[in-house]
Amino acid sequence: MLQILAISGYRSVRDLVIELAPLTVITGANAVGKSNVYRALKLISELGHDGAIASLAREGGLGSAAWAGPEAGSRPRGRRDSGPAQGTVRGGTRDRRRARCAANRSP
Repeated sequence: MLQILAISGYRSVRDLVIELAPLTVITGANAVGKSNVYRALKLISELGHDGAIASLAREGGLGSAAWAGPEAGSRPRGRRDSGPAQGTVRGGTRDRRRARCAANRSP
């Protein structure tokens, strides 16, 4: 299992390090980079299957995968908390089970 994810200069994510748990939840306001964290994970997965050239081509080329955020001086706002969380995981109408996990929230 992947334990730490480090992303630097990928799309709108300047520098990010996340310690991953069996279930990691990422929350935040619109346009802060949540989808780009997901896209980075997907790219890492595809690199192992298809290689760098094919994976980057699906991203739209190297230019699409490169840093696309503000030039300088801006810092992400938000907070990061770790701790126990409890919720209901639903995989369908009949699949209901309680889940306890460590949830990492990152802006």
